[in-house]
Amino acid sequence: MPKPSTFVESAGAIEVIVSLGSDSMNKLKNLFHNRVDMADYMVLTGIFLGALYWALESLLNVFSPEEISFYQEIFGPNINVVWPRLIVFCLFLMFGSHVQFTINERKKALEALKESEEKYRTILESIEEGYYEVDFEGYFIFVNDSLSKILGVSKVDLRFMNFWDFMDDENAGRIYETFSECRRTGEPAKAFDCEFNIDGNIRYVEASASLLRDSKGVPTGYRGVLRDRTEKKKMEMDLLESYRKVHEARTATILGLAKLAEYRDEGTGTHLERIREYARILTVQLAMNPKFRGHIDQQYIDDIYQSSILHDIGKVGTPDALLLKPGELTEEEFEIIKRHTLMGGNALKAIESQIEGKSFLAMGREIAYNHHEKWDGSGYPRGLKGDAIPLSARIIALADVYDALTTKRFYKEAYSHDKARDMIFALKGKHFDPDMVNAFTAVAEKFNQVRKEKLKEAAEYSQRPARAVGR
Repeated sequence: MPKPSTFVESAGAIEVIVSLGSDSMNKLKNLFHNRVDMADYMVLTGIFLGALYWALESLLNVFSPEEISFYQEIFGPNINVVWPRLIVFCLFLMFGSHVQFTINERKKALEALKESEEKYRTILESIEEGYYEVDFEGYFIFVNDSLSKILGVSKVDLRFMNFWDFMDDENAGRIYETFSECRRTGEPAKAFDCEFNIDGNIRYVEASASLLRDSKGVPTGYRGVLRDRTEKKKMEMDLLESYRKVHEARTATILGLAKLAEYRDEGTGTHLERIREYARILTVQLAMNPKFRGHIDQQYIDDIYQSSILHDIGKVGTPDALLLKPGELTEEEFEIIKRHTLMGGNALKAIESQIEGKSFLAMGREIAYNHHEKWDGSGYPRGLKGDAIPLSARIIALADVYDALTTKRFYKEAYSHDKARDMIFALKGKHFDPDMVNAFTAVAEKFNQVRKEKLKEAAEYSQRPARAVGR
């Protein structure tokens, strides 16, 4: 028999064994009682018939005209006397045989019952999972050795303890509802989690529960299986902690790389914060579009929020004279500026190659390469068109243009929110994906709110007095 691979399967298998063992014992008990009842009835009936026969025979002999000696009645009865005596003798023989058969059946039933109980207990004691039986009040009726080890309490002591003694009020209330539902419906409750507090030590347990019934099928309590998940839980918690640290490291790495470009180009200190907020708002709105439901999930939203700030990382390789030039760029100068997409994408690609597994920089690279591509194919660096442009890049393209329009740059003044919104709408199907523009139109006021808040923060920051630098 293949080993059960899950707790539900394992608990189900144990429940079946327990149920079969319990049912077998109940059947044996019922068989024994039925045999004894039948034997008592048949014996009493035989005694009654025998007594009736002798009374009738004696009565007939009183009125018999012939005088027959006692010797003749025993050894030489006539044919009329022989056959009724033979009938009675056979009846007594039959009833006696039946009684003996019943006694033998009783012995066999008791032996089988004892053997079944021994097998039943042996199975329960040999399994790794903890097995319990409790009454409706929660007091332990029976536990196996594994459960005693899980709880750290001897089997003898557990007989005087309550199931709820090991839980806090929150856990006890939740598990009590599970047990009550099991009692109400008669259906077993499988694979629910609970926490046992054992002298201040928390044991994380996966449990099942079903009704415990007596020989007549009347519910008397609960029985189930417990599997200790403490070590697994600790591993999961350690893994989550490791993931948290990696996530924090990722965030710090992305932010540090992005700041290299922002400090050289923007100087406001909030450009990246605005971009990531715009990206998050726009992506959440796009998720409501049936076209993107299979692509955009919470992980995608989190990734684009973190990776969006890498869009201009390539500007670290662009000369300051071009980044900070107040006037209009020449065609040659603009060609140099355009190289920041390739430099940023290649830099992130190089970093990716040194990271095992799926890199968190993948979306950042995708954005860095393609956020200046346009829906109609007139963008750079590769002139991608339509859906050939990665979705993340299409999202950041709109967010970046909105931020560029609504903030003051070295080469221009800031446009109002309304004007920027109208300009973006006019570029629908040209510069921008129509789905992006539709989503932006629905959340434009949220963009404006973020813009106002972040620009206010930048203004307040710029007014702080400079910190003195020590020698």
